[in-house]
Amino acid sequence: MLATGYIAYVIAERQTSLQTFLRYNDSWAISQMLSEYLRLEERLAAFALGAEGADRDEVQLRLDIIFSRLEAMEQGTLQDFIERNPEHSQLISDLSNLLTKIDSQFDELDAEKIKALLPEMNSFDKPLTALASSSVTYDVSVINNAQQEVRQLHLIYTGVAGGLIIFGIALVVLLMRQNVLLNRAHGRMQRLTENLQEASGELKTQNDLLEHSAHHDALTGLPNRVLFRQNLEARMQFSRDGGPVAVVLLFDLDGFKDVNDTLGHDVGDLLLQVVASRFRASSEKGDLICRLGGDEFAVISADLCPVSAYAYAQHLMEVISLPYLINDHEIKIGTCSGVAIFSDEPEMEELFKHADLALYEAKAMGTGHISIFQPYMQTRLLEKKAFEADLLSALKNNEMAVFYQPQVNTYTREICGYEALLRWKHPQRGSVSPAEFIPVAEKIGLIHELGDWVLKVASEEAASWREPLKIAVNLSPFEFIAPDLVQRVEAILRETGLAPQRLELEITESALLNKNELTLQALRGFKAMGIQIAMDDFGTGYSSLGSLSSFPFDKIKIDRTFIHDLTTNPDARAIVELVTGIGQSLGMITIAEGIETEEELECLKQVGCDQVQGYLFGHPVPACELKHLQ
Repeated sequence: MLATGYIAYVIAERQTSLQTFLRYNDSWAISQMLSEYLRLEERLAAFALGAEGADRDEVQLRLDIIFSRLEAMEQGTLQDFIERNPEHSQLISDLSNLLTKIDSQFDELDAEKIKALLPEMNSFDKPLTALASSSVTYDVSVINNAQQEVRQLHLIYTGVAGGLIIFGIALVVLLMRQNVLLNRAHGRMQRLTENLQEASGELKTQNDLLEHSAHHDALTGLPNRVLFRQNLEARMQFSRDGGPVAVVLLFDLDGFKDVNDTLGHDVGDLLLQVVASRFRASSEKGDLICRLGGDEFAVISADLCPVSAYAYAQHLMEVISLPYLINDHEIKIGTCSGVAIFSDEPEMEELFKHADLALYEAKAMGTGHISIFQPYMQTRLLEKKAFEADLLSALKNNEMAVFYQPQVNTYTREICGYEALLRWKHPQRGSVSPAEFIPVAEKIGLIHELGDWVLKVASEEAASWREPLKIAVNLSPFEFIAPDLVQRVEAILRETGLAPQRLELEITESALLNKNELTLQALRGFKAMGIQIAMDDFGTGYSSLGSLSSFPFDKIKIDRTFIHDLTTNPDARAIVELVTGIGQSLGMITIAEGIETEEELECLKQVGCDQVQGYLFGHPVPACELKHLQ
């Protein structure tokens, strides 16, 4: 029994020694960390020098890999090996601090900062190499000790086996049992190896899928904005080196939003997929078709002159504009195209911006237009930005003023009130027409501030008048987007002391086109306060009569376009007469604007218009010329 137990003990010790061979691979891990650290240094240096193929994403990848290697240093026997030597521990700690500092400043790193970091990184090369060398020496010593132990155990095992030959049968049984265990362990190792190989294959497949997803649009499968930028940059460099000239064609689908709104996003997604298929089938070989997002597509081509680029864009537009049959719905969409041809632009972004400017120009001309970038477009963009900047500072610089034009009774010529009109006089631009700056103010969001300012100034002026005349102030449709519009108007009236019954707010039909509940709610709030509502420019919108039925207006303002031909065109007179009749039937006051002659006034008297406004009765004047009212 003792001999059998001793043999079992010797066998177990041999198994432990064998496992020691498998466990000590610390030197390999440290060598890998050193290799990745040197590779990170090389990539950072290449990135700082602007070498081909060295980009920020690759450097980030190398940084992430070495962080994972450092995490391994804090686990298992490798951690024990590091912590045995204080110098090793301090080295790993300093290295971790350096890498953390690089990672925190990564997005701000440029060539100069990288060059400043490289000497500090180089200082770790020698200590890390020494660490790797010491780990190899340590592993070799451990393995040698394990080998010596195995040899000793083997000698003991052989001696015991020879001395206990009489127990051969039992020994054979034990050996067979040991062989079974070893075979099982070997089988498990084989299965583990196969599983690791399979997992490595799956990981590679997943990495390939992630790489594809990062550079392609999930819906259409086309290259996305990332791959578009990379490819365009490469083609521009090829053009600089004497290759074919790079050409960018941008396409924007017209009417796609209506498809989403009416037929749903599922149909919209299917439509985008079919559009992508048509682009693939109709483009030239070697071109890159991209979906930049939403309903915007791009084609990167080469070696096209302006004439051939225009023809190519026209061909693609014709294909894309053909009807689509999706889920039994026939869908028709249009498109516009902007084209930019490479001409020594220093940056990829500049060429792309040129194409975008050309697309903006084409969209301004309407569906089905193509625009090729010209330098004047850039100049016009700069002028537009300068105009917006001047407009944003106009109030602060006291360049804005409110003028007042009288509104009079048609029959007695008695003044009923005044309309407040905004005027802008710029030091260099001179007097800027409201038709020019109001749309810009609406676009850049300044209209809310301007509207409040005009209302406050006009209300303060009207509150100082001796007579309780009405004051009319225009509201932009964009002001109704703000949910607190009613509260702001109420606060201004309370601050200025103007009675709500003296205020008349003029709105255009475009504010009611979609019968937005927010707009109707604001109008009801104004009515509840006692403010009168007038429909401005009546007859110039899409649904004048429908607008009148959607809300009980107090006044209808007949647009000046019907007044100009009033005395010479029977049709114009008939329209004005019809509008005044509608106003009388609905109990609404009618007022005509743009009256300049006595003949026009006489015609308006005959058709029954209640009030008039125009140069015949007075031009718009500043508040200083209304002293007689105070």
